[in-house]
Amino acid sequence: MSYLPLCHIVLQHQYFSDGLAQLVRLVPAAQTQRHLQNAQLLVKPTKQGAVLLLDTSRRDIAAACCAPVLTLYFLLYSDDPQFGSYSLPVLEAQQLLYCDNRAPVPDDAALRLHPQPELGGAEVTAADDAHLAGVLPPRGKPLPSLVLALDITAAQIQQLTPDNTRSYLLRFACRQSVWRYYLCGSAFAQPLRIQDMTQQIRFIQQNDTRLANGRVAQVFDSAQPLKLQQFSPYRFQLITTAHGSEKILIKRLPVAVAGQIDKAVVNGVASNVSEIYLNY
Repeated sequence: MSYLPLCHIVLQHQYFSDGLAQLVRLVPAAQTQRHLQNAQLLVKPTKQGAVLLLDTSRRDIAAACCAPVLTLYFLLYSDDPQFGSYSLPVLEAQQLLYCDNRAPVPDDAALRLHPQPELGGAEVTAADDAHLAGVLPPRGKPLPSLVLALDITAAQIQQLTPDNTRSYLLRFACRQSVWRYYLCGSAFAQPLRIQDMTQQIRFIQQNDTRLANGRVAQVFDSAQPLKLQQFSPYRFQLITTAHGSEKILIKRLPVAVAGQIDKAVVNGVASNVSEIYLNY
């Protein structure tokens, strides 16, 4: 047997430091598993996502099965329970993403399967949409985060060489939130400010608030939403002022992490907020 890659499926995610989605898997839908077997096609996971392989010794069989076109459906699942807390777009119950390769967009050496640079609202669909009939698992089983439909033609099979393999790209954006620091403790009695070491992010001090435990905390909000990332690039310091001079109280403040986003009002506007508590 000699295999040629028919297409690569590249799964990117802005949350991860290497730009590749982690803890995700592409699973052929039940009917697609039968189609793959009949057409002598093989799906293998890769570091970047997955690859669809053609057994060149069975090229005629594969071409006949794909004449004139065969649609294969793949279901994307995440094994990370926090996936939805750091991924965009945000999905409601009984919603998922849908993409196909019928109108790909060039993206460097790949073909992106969504019109915008990242997956967005245009790809959100309902689980009971008619075009997904017979594709999704039975009711009661976990829904995938995304359904990918790939049209494979007989001509593509017949003309495949090592030089014309296609790479299909799906790119997730990471969620953003206002970072809200609650500072309480005797060390925070002096005037405080939060400083971004790159001087790009600004924090606004809000009114002090009383926490559920009865303690009073100083509150600082980022002036803009900040990205949630696996290894955050942000470097914030806590600066205190005493007797007319400043000193660094905390060299590097903790950062927001996945699973930490809630809804709250910021300057009169409902916003996604990541709350970070410090007692010092």
